[in-house]
Amino acid sequence: MTPDVVVDIGNSRMKWGRVRGNRVAEVASLDLYSENAWLEQATRWELDSSSRWVVVSVNPPATAEFSPWLGGASATVKVIDSPSQIPLDLSVDSPEQVGLDRLLACLGARIYHSSDEPFLVVQAGTALVVNWMDASGSFAGGAILPGLALMAKSLNEFTAQLPLVKLREPVEPLPGRTTDAAIRAGIFWASLGAILTLRAGFGEGADLPIFITGGDAEVLLDAIPDPVTHIPDLVLEGIRISAEALP
Repeated sequence: MTPDVVVDIGNSRMKWGRVRGNRVAEVASLDLYSENAWLEQATRWELDSSSRWVVVSVNPPATAEFSPWLGGASATVKVIDSPSQIPLDLSVDSPEQVGLDRLLACLGARIYHSSDEPFLVVQAGTALVVNWMDASGSFAGGAILPGLALMAKSLNEFTAQLPLVKLREPVEPLPGRTTDAAIRAGIFWASLGAILTLRAGFGEGADLPIFITGGDAEVLLDAIPDPVTHIPDLVLEGIRISAEALP
């Protein structure tokens, strides 16, 4: 199936990708619960009842809101809800427990990776996820830790006096000379340190190529030594590739 639109329903936003010429050519980030926003975007892209949609979700409540609207707006809707629908070899103990967004991001990154060496796919979103693709091209697991905003929220909610901060670029030089600056520095360096430590650990000291995606990718990008490539829409590309294999 060649889709017209691919949809990634995440924890804080949903993203639509308009497919043209075997690539996701346009992207829209939309509210999880706004039918008006969905209708406006569908109108903007001139979508109609003949449009073909493929949807992936990590957010069941948001999907429950979106699915009835989508079902009434389009003639063809496919849902990817199992690793078996994703054309990617998995070298992990419990494939059925792996988040589909992780697998799709790694699948999307493969089209940008031209060698046979292992590589990492970093998803800097609500969670900070470091995925390992091994030399055979298989998904081999990785590491998951709280994302930058989630760390900030936790420090604010579970302490009596620490303020809620927002990470920004560039991060203030060390040492942080205000409480806000110290929190931002701590979150930034903890996140960056995790990525670089995992890169060295997975690669046994090698500088593995990194593909980074997600809302906080740009905060971290300039501090990650090359080779690193920022590709904002890896999950959408992975959905597109998987859709091509669907009947």
